[in-house]
Amino acid sequence: MIVAVNSSTATWSEVSSASLTLDADTTPPLGKGQGFRPHELLDAALASCMAITLRTVATERGIALEQAQVTIEVDRAHEAETVFRARVDLRGVLSDAERKLLLVAVRHCPVRKTLAKQLSFVESEGA
Repeated sequence: MIVAVNSSTATWSEVSSASLTLDADTTPPLGKGQGFRPHELLDAALASCMAITLRTVATERGIALEQAQVTIEVDRAHEAETVFRARVDLRGVLSDAERKLLLVAVRHCPVRKTLAKQLSFVESEGA
C-alpha cells in the first residue's frame, strides 16, 4: 500500500510505503517542483520494473548483462490513448540470441502487464 499526504498549504506530498518515503510535487506555478511529478512516478515504476526484469532474467539465465538502462517517454497527445515508448539499452558482451531473449522478457514486467490491462478506479472517503 502507498500513502500520499500533503498539508493544506502546499502541493508537495510525502509518499510512503511501509519502509520508504519520497517527495512528490507538481511544477510551478501550481507547485514548487519539490519532488517527482506524479506522472514521473508512473514512468519510473515502468522503467524500474523493466530494468529489474532484465536483471532478473539475465541472472537466472547466466547472461553477462553489465548494465540495463530503460528510458520511458509517454505520449499523451491523443485523449483516448496513452503511448508508453520504452528505449532499452543493453550493455555487455551479449549474443544476438541473448539480446532477443532479454527484449522479449522485458515485455513481461509486472507493471507493464498491469498498465496493459483495462483499468478501473474505486474511490472511498476515509474515516
